[in-house]
Amino acid sequence: MDDKIFINSYDTSKKILTGTVKLTSVGKEDSKTIFSLIEKGINENQAYSDYILDTRSVNDVRLESFGYLMKALGVVKKTSGYMILVMKEDILQKFMITNPEMFDYYAVFFNMDDAIQFILSKK
Repeated sequence: MDDKIFINSYDTSKKILTGTVKLTSVGKEDSKTIFSLIEKGINENQAYSDYILDTRSVNDVRLESFGYLMKALGVVKKTSGYMILVMKEDILQKFMITNPEMFDYYAVFFNMDDAIQFILSKK
């Protein structure tokens, strides 16, 4: 069931841990599950140096679920490299207006290729 909500994947050669949200709409209960799976991925792949949260499939994030995303940022904060958020532009616009503090932690890209290129270019 969890793999229908969120998937962790780790690229050992690049040391990039990616968490991919599979849902199109994220509510509070979904956010709790995603948070737990982010923690699990970090604990299982402690050698990672950069983290990408891929939310490209998400079309709607409920405001009540936003707190868990911020909590997840705190868990990932130990990253020595970059924390990248990949999301749709309209979702980005919504959160830049309502929750600008989120962008104190994440660099934001609209596709995975650009996110990975950015990380690799800084190494």
